[in-house]
Amino acid sequence: MPAAGIVLDQGWQFHAGDNPTWAEVTIDERGWQSINPTLSLRHLPQIEQAGTGWLRLRFRLSPELRRQALLLRIFQYTASEIYFNGHLIRRYGTLSPDPQQVHPYWPDGEPIELLLRDQEEQVLAVRFAHWPHFALFSDFFVPGFLQARLEGVEQVVKSNQQESVYKTADMLLMGSFLLLSMLHLGFYIYNSAQRANFFFTLYTLAGAISFFCTGFLDEIQRLELRLGVDILSYICLQTGSVLAVRALYSLFRVRLGWIYWSLWAANFLSLVLLIFGSQASWYPTVGFMLLVTAEQLRLTLGALRQTRQAAGIIAAGFAISLVLLLVFGFIARYYGPLLMVEVLSIPLHTILTFPAFLSPVLAISLYLARQFALASRLLEIKLNQVRMLSRQMLAHQQEKQVMLAQQNETLERQVQLRTAALQRTLNNLQATQDQLIQSEKMASLGELTAGIAHEIQNPLNFVNNFADVAVELLAELNTETLAALPEPAQEPAHELVNELTQVLQKIHQHGERADSIVKGMLEHSRLSSGERQPTDLNALADEFLRLSYHGLRAKYKDFNAQLTTDFDTKLGLVEVAPQDIGRVLLNLFNNAFYAIQQRQAQAGDNYKPEVTVRTRRSAGFVQITVRDNGTGIPAAILDKIYQPFFTTKPTGEGTGLGLSLSYDIVTKQHKGTLTVETREDHFTAFTVSLPTGEPVNGQMAYQI
Repeated sequence: MPAAGIVLDQGWQFHAGDNPTWAEVTIDERGWQSINPTLSLRHLPQIEQAGTGWLRLRFRLSPELRRQALLLRIFQYTASEIYFNGHLIRRYGTLSPDPQQVHPYWPDGEPIELLLRDQEEQVLAVRFAHWPHFALFSDFFVPGFLQARLEGVEQVVKSNQQESVYKTADMLLMGSFLLLSMLHLGFYIYNSAQRANFFFTLYTLAGAISFFCTGFLDEIQRLELRLGVDILSYICLQTGSVLAVRALYSLFRVRLGWIYWSLWAANFLSLVLLIFGSQASWYPTVGFMLLVTAEQLRLTLGALRQTRQAAGIIAAGFAISLVLLLVFGFIARYYGPLLMVEVLSIPLHTILTFPAFLSPVLAISLYLARQFALASRLLEIKLNQVRMLSRQMLAHQQEKQVMLAQQNETLERQVQLRTAALQRTLNNLQATQDQLIQSEKMASLGELTAGIAHEIQNPLNFVNNFADVAVELLAELNTETLAALPEPAQEPAHELVNELTQVLQKIHQHGERADSIVKGMLEHSRLSSGERQPTDLNALADEFLRLSYHGLRAKYKDFNAQLTTDFDTKLGLVEVAPQDIGRVLLNLFNNAFYAIQQRQAQAGDNYKPEVTVRTRRSAGFVQITVRDNGTGIPAAILDKIYQPFFTTKPTGEGTGLGLSLSYDIVTKQHKGTLTVETREDHFTAFTVSLPTGEPVNGQMAYQI
């Protein structure tokens, strides 16, 4: 593996159109068009004409490389789907045949681990959708269409370290410029007559924005926004340099002339060439910065000839910047790779650009700070003379005032301390009283709920039983007694009996519904004994998973789902109330199967329902996770799912007490947690965390 990785720029085949089968390994692409996707869009007119298309590459790896952990990094200016050996491994952005619906994505070389085939030949396929607006911008901002690079772990780590160095340098420059901007804004507020501070504040603020945009550029994945931020950084960089020239004009009291206004025109022209020029690259910016630095140096040398004090500081700063920019431009033009050479783990690129941008700023700041310090020194001398006279006259009076102030502060502090202590005591008493009242209310409410539920259950049983008896009597009446009636009277009599039977069945159905609600209320209100015993949670979860699954299959004969279990073999026995935890698991499994059954009814045969159960043991806790790939939970109702009687199921299919009861069992009875992670139309995962009572870092997580 080379130190810089392997850039896959040769052997690509291109075909316009969109056919999902082109991702397969067996597709023969020999009739496709050869292409180098790393080139800019200006050199790839077939990409713009196609809009949507496919790229395929067959490459071979030596046995040594196949034994390594290979990572694929993608850098692109498009929206794409990446397939490796026929499998979709990444989707970047939004693809659409409508160019207006395409949303390009910048993955920033996110490492993708490749699962290699046993064969020597590997197949990489890319389905892309082109964003037509990229054609408006220069190759500097859109340097290439798509680059795929193979790297090892060491190369990825080194690349990340280099990116971290670049980002650190940008953040240091941003922080330096921002601090100097705040400093000179303070100078301007203190002395608004010195307008150089105002223009220098704008210059350093523009520089801070530029380096902020550069530092966080690769954190932006939306390519439209990333392109705008990249352009903004160069606009702020160049415009800020002209504001620095304006600050020097004001500082040295030089009249504005044609040179200054020509710099604004050159700024506009260089930005247009940089952004929209097809082959301008970064030369307009470097040339413009050299012009600005030369003008800044001319102004400071003119100030030196006029014997301006300390102007040599500014001249030295701009001279250093000019020399470094010339060296950087020369190396970039003739020895480009040399800029990436590291000196003391810092790239030469950073060593040259960091002081080149910072030296003029520091030089002007030192000059203005020196002027400010001289003015402050003169003012301080005059103020000291006034203070000496006033101090002699008011010394005795000040001593008395100091003593009185100290006594007042002491008294106020004591009053505040005592008031705060009394307030805390009062708050504690009020909180305790509120808690006692609430506890009493909840206890009374629980007893009242249990009593009402018991009282309701008896008449409900009476209604259900007599409805069943009435149905049986009507059946006998229908088969025996009505047969003795004359034939003309039998048909309306049978119809009346059938209608009455249906009414009684409805009464029984709704009675059962009310009975389930009453039983749920009794379960909520009853005081569980909480008797715990060592329990194999793996076996308990497996038992209730099968019970719930077969119960649903008994109701829906054509329902099938994949059951996946990932049990921790080292879970051991856990002290829990098995009946209560089983009830929690049964509720979670029932909800999971209901969700995938509902999604299967919507999605059809392409959907593969699956319920996964996983157990894990960590320091002081055990976790049981129930995950399904069903309909998910909408965000609007996520905070209501543990409320009693809240349900999203149709009438007759849920009481709204399952999750509420489960939450009480886990959190109140077992002192654990019940959390949910969901994404609508994708998945839902409930995680039950139960403390084991084992010590964690020398302390008990929770003693059951």
